[in-house]
Amino acid sequence: GLVGEDGETHHGVFDVGFLRQAPGLKILCPGSCLELSQMLTWAVCEQNGPVAIRYPRGGDRGYTGSAWGENDGVCVHRTGKDVTIIAYGTLLQNAMDAAEMLAQNGKQATVLRLLTVEPLPIPQILPLLSENRHIVIMEETAGNCGIGESLACGIYENCPASRVERFDLGHRYITHGSVKQLYEHYHLDGRSVAEHILEVQSNEN
Repeated sequence: GLVGEDGETHHGVFDVGFLRQAPGLKILCPGSCLELSQMLTWAVCEQNGPVAIRYPRGGDRGYTGSAWGENDGVCVHRTGKDVTIIAYGTLLQNAMDAAEMLAQNGKQATVLRLLTVEPLPIPQILPLLSENRHIVIMEETAGNCGIGESLACGIYENCPASRVERFDLGHRYITHGSVKQLYEHYHLDGRSVAEHILEVQSNEN
Protein backbone atom coordinates (compact mmCIF):
# COMPACT_ATOMS: atom_id res chain seq x y z
CA GLY A 1 0.00 0.00 0.00
CA LEU A 2 0.99 3.61 0.53
CA VAL A 3 4.29 4.21 2.30
CA GLY A 4 4.12 7.95 2.86
CA GLU A 5 7.43 9.73 3.20
CA ASP A 6 9.45 6.80 1.82
CA GLY A 7 8.85 8.47 -1.55
CA GLU A 8 7.11 8.07 -4.91
CA THR A 9 9.06 4.98 -6.01
CA HIS A 10 8.24 2.91 -2.93
CA HIS A 11 4.42 2.72 -2.94
CA GLY A 12 3.15 -0.87 -3.16
CA VAL A 13 0.07 -0.31 -5.29
CA PHE A 14 0.47 -2.82 -8.13
CA ASP A 15 1.06 -6.00 -6.09
CA VAL A 16 -2.46 -7.39 -5.80
CA GLY A 17 -2.91 -7.19 -9.57
CA PHE A 18 0.16 -9.17 -10.54
CA LEU A 19 0.11 -11.61 -7.62
CA ARG A 20 -3.45 -12.70 -8.44
CA GLN A 21 -2.21 -13.99 -11.80
CA ALA A 22 -0.12 -16.76 -10.18
CA PRO A 23 -2.11 -20.02 -10.15
CA GLY A 24 -2.76 -21.42 -6.68
CA LEU A 25 -1.28 -18.46 -4.80
CA LYS A 26 -3.23 -17.37 -1.73
CA ILE A 27 -3.08 -13.65 -0.88
CA LEU A 28 -3.81 -12.72 2.73
CA CYS A 29 -4.45 -9.18 3.99
CA PRO A 30 -4.05 -8.69 7.75
CA GLY A 31 -5.78 -5.77 9.39
CA SER A 32 -3.52 -5.67 12.45
CA CYS A 33 -0.10 -6.77 13.69
CA LEU A 34 -1.74 -9.60 15.66
CA GLU A 35 -3.48 -10.87 12.55
CA LEU A 36 -0.24 -10.61 10.58
CA SER A 37 1.52 -12.80 13.15
CA GLN A 38 -1.23 -15.42 13.06
CA MET A 39 -1.36 -15.47 9.26
CA LEU A 40 2.40 -15.83 9.03
CA THR A 41 2.37 -18.73 11.50
CA TRP A 42 -0.38 -20.42 9.48
CA ALA A 43 1.46 -19.88 6.19
CA VAL A 44 4.70 -21.37 7.52
CA CYS A 45 3.38 -24.17 9.72
CA GLU A 46 0.10 -25.30 8.18
CA GLN A 47 -0.32 -24.23 4.56
CA ASN A 48 1.09 -26.51 1.87
CA GLY A 49 1.45 -24.12 -1.05
CA PRO A 50 2.44 -20.56 -1.97
CA VAL A 51 1.16 -17.68 0.17
CA ALA A 52 1.64 -13.91 -0.07
CA ILE A 53 0.81 -11.68 2.90
CA ARG A 54 0.11 -8.04 2.15
CA TYR A 55 1.20 -6.11 5.22
CA PRO A 56 1.35 -2.32 5.49
CA ARG A 57 4.05 0.03 6.67
CA GLY A 58 3.41 1.67 10.03
CA GLY A 59 1.72 -0.96 12.18
CA ASP A 60 -1.82 -0.96 13.59
CA ARG A 61 -4.34 1.70 12.58
CA GLY A 62 -7.21 1.58 15.05
CA TYR A 63 -8.04 -2.12 14.77
CA THR A 64 -5.80 -4.31 16.94
CA GLY A 65 -7.81 -7.54 17.11
CA SER A 66 -7.85 -10.59 14.87
CA ALA A 67 -10.51 -12.53 13.01
CA TRP A 68 -8.09 -15.02 11.48
CA GLY A 69 -9.36 -18.57 11.76
CA GLU A 70 -12.81 -17.48 12.95
CA ASN A 71 -14.57 -17.14 9.58
CA ASP A 72 -14.34 -17.93 5.88
CA GLY A 73 -12.32 -14.93 4.80
CA VAL A 74 -14.79 -12.12 5.62
CA CYS A 75 -15.11 -10.20 8.88
CA VAL A 76 -18.18 -8.08 9.67
CA HIS A 77 -17.17 -4.94 11.56
CA ARG A 78 -20.48 -3.07 11.36
CA THR A 79 -23.99 -3.75 10.06
CA GLY A 80 -26.46 -1.37 8.44
CA LYS A 81 -29.18 -1.39 5.79
CA ASP A 82 -28.25 1.54 3.54
CA VAL A 83 -24.88 0.67 1.98
CA THR A 84 -22.14 -1.97 2.14
CA ILE A 85 -18.51 -0.86 2.31
CA ILE A 86 -15.94 -3.55 1.50
CA ALA A 87 -12.26 -3.05 2.33
CA TYR A 88 -9.21 -5.09 3.25
CA GLY A 89 -6.05 -4.62 5.29
CA THR A 90 -5.64 -1.51 7.40
CA LEU A 91 -7.86 0.45 5.01
CA LEU A 92 -10.54 -0.85 7.36
CA GLN A 93 -10.04 2.30 9.44
CA ASN A 94 -11.01 4.54 6.51
CA ALA A 95 -14.08 2.38 5.89
CA MET A 96 -15.08 2.67 9.54
CA ASP A 97 -14.53 6.44 9.43
CA ALA A 98 -16.84 6.61 6.42
CA ALA A 99 -19.47 4.52 8.21
CA GLU A 100 -19.33 6.78 11.26
CA MET A 101 -19.78 9.90 9.15
CA LEU A 102 -22.70 8.27 7.35
CA ALA A 103 -24.29 7.43 10.71
CA GLN A 104 -24.08 11.09 11.69
CA ASN A 105 -26.11 11.82 8.54
CA GLY A 106 -28.76 9.16 9.16
CA LYS A 107 -27.31 6.40 6.95
CA GLN A 108 -26.37 2.99 8.33
CA ALA A 109 -23.49 1.12 6.69
CA THR A 110 -22.39 -2.48 6.73
CA VAL A 111 -18.59 -2.69 6.80
CA LEU A 112 -17.00 -5.92 5.57
CA ARG A 113 -13.28 -6.64 5.69
CA LEU A 114 -11.75 -9.31 3.47
CA LEU A 115 -8.96 -11.35 5.04
CA THR A 116 -8.10 -12.91 1.71
CA VAL A 117 -8.23 -11.39 -1.78
CA GLU A 118 -7.20 -14.58 -3.57
CA PRO A 119 -9.27 -16.62 -3.64
CA LEU A 120 -12.06 -14.07 -3.38
CA PRO A 121 -14.67 -15.11 -0.77
CA ILE A 122 -17.65 -14.07 -2.90
CA PRO A 123 -20.06 -16.78 -1.63
CA GLN A 124 -19.36 -15.62 1.93
CA ILE A 125 -19.86 -11.94 1.03
CA LEU A 126 -23.26 -12.28 -0.65
CA PRO A 127 -25.41 -13.04 2.44
CA LEU A 128 -23.76 -10.20 4.34
CA LEU A 129 -24.66 -7.39 1.92
CA SER A 130 -26.91 -4.62 3.17
CA GLU A 131 -30.60 -4.49 2.30
CA ASN A 132 -29.92 -1.61 -0.10
CA ARG A 133 -27.68 -3.14 -2.76
CA HIS A 134 -25.40 -0.11 -2.94
CA ILE A 135 -21.88 -1.52 -2.57
CA VAL A 136 -18.63 0.44 -2.30
CA ILE A 137 -15.26 -1.30 -2.66
CA MET A 138 -12.25 0.49 -1.16
CA GLU A 139 -8.73 -0.53 -2.22
CA GLU A 140 -5.27 0.86 -1.53
CA THR A 141 -4.14 -0.13 -5.01
CA ALA A 142 -3.67 1.50 -8.39
CA GLY A 143 -6.64 1.41 -10.73
CA ASN A 144 -7.17 -1.98 -12.41
CA CYS A 145 -4.58 -3.52 -10.07
CA GLY A 146 -6.87 -4.77 -7.34
CA ILE A 147 -9.92 -6.99 -6.88
CA GLY A 148 -12.57 -4.43 -7.76
CA GLU A 149 -13.51 -5.72 -11.20
CA SER A 150 -13.56 -9.38 -10.19
CA LEU A 151 -15.50 -8.67 -7.01
CA ALA A 152 -18.03 -6.46 -8.80
CA CYS A 153 -18.49 -9.15 -11.45
CA GLY A 154 -19.10 -11.83 -8.84
CA ILE A 155 -21.64 -9.64 -7.04
CA TYR A 156 -23.46 -8.70 -10.26
CA GLU A 157 -23.76 -12.33 -11.32
CA ASN A 158 -25.63 -13.11 -8.11
CA CYS A 159 -27.28 -9.72 -7.41
CA PRO A 160 -27.90 -8.06 -10.79
CA ALA A 161 -29.79 -5.18 -9.18
CA SER A 162 -26.68 -4.08 -7.26
CA ARG A 163 -24.90 -0.77 -7.74
CA VAL A 164 -21.17 -1.39 -7.22
CA GLU A 165 -18.63 1.43 -7.04
CA ARG A 166 -14.87 1.39 -6.53
CA PHE A 167 -12.54 3.72 -4.71
CA ASP A 168 -8.85 3.23 -5.39
CA LEU A 169 -5.76 5.32 -6.16
CA GLY A 170 -6.49 5.67 -9.86
CA HIS A 171 -4.49 4.73 -12.93
CA ARG A 172 -1.45 6.91 -12.22
CA TYR A 173 1.85 6.96 -10.38
CA ILE A 174 1.37 8.06 -6.78
CA THR A 175 2.97 11.28 -5.62
CA HIS A 176 4.95 12.01 -2.44
CA GLY A 177 3.25 12.81 0.87
CA SER A 178 2.18 11.37 4.19
CA VAL A 179 -0.28 8.48 4.08
CA LYS A 180 -3.01 10.73 5.49
CA GLN A 181 -2.34 13.40 2.86
CA LEU A 182 -2.37 10.82 0.08
CA TYR A 183 -5.65 9.30 1.24
CA GLU A 184 -7.22 12.76 1.09
CA HIS A 185 -5.54 13.69 -2.20
CA TYR A 186 -6.83 10.56 -3.95
CA HIS A 187 -10.24 10.65 -2.20
CA LEU A 188 -9.67 7.38 -0.38
CA ASP A 189 -10.19 8.85 3.09
CA GLY A 190 -13.36 8.19 5.07
CA ARG A 191 -14.81 11.66 4.55
CA SER A 192 -14.47 11.56 0.76
CA VAL A 193 -16.10 8.13 0.55
CA ALA A 194 -18.95 9.09 2.89
CA GLU A 195 -19.66 12.33 1.05
CA HIS A 196 -19.83 10.46 -2.25
CA ILE A 197 -22.24 7.87 -0.85
CA LEU A 198 -24.46 10.60 0.59
CA GLU A 199 -24.49 12.45 -2.73
CA VAL A 200 -25.34 9.30 -4.73
CA GLN A 201 -28.14 8.25 -2.42
CA SER A 202 -29.52 11.80 -2.25
CA ASN A 203 -29.73 11.90 -6.06
CA GLU A 204 -31.45 8.52 -6.13
CA ASN A 205 -34.14 9.80 -3.79
